[in-house]
Amino acid sequence: MALRVPSDDELFDVIAKEALVDRAILNREAALEDLGIASLDVISILFEVEERFGIVIEESELGDCKTLGQLMDKLKARAETTA
Repeated sequence: MALRVPSDDELFDVIAKEALVDRAILNREAALEDLGIASLDVISILFEVEERFGIVIEESELGDCKTLGQLMDKLKARAETTA
């Protein structure tokens, strides 16, 4: 699949599905910990993001992400720099 930069809504959809979190409560300011998103959930999200959008990023590169917005910004930045 060709690499492309996903929208926030597309990423929220992936996060909700892979982390089993209600899509309605997701927002950029939400803390991963508060949502119950653990490292295994992040790995699942990364696999799906790679499958859907062609973005390849290692979980170790996301260690400083505390909010959904930070996670999404890192994914989008990777897509932009490798496009």
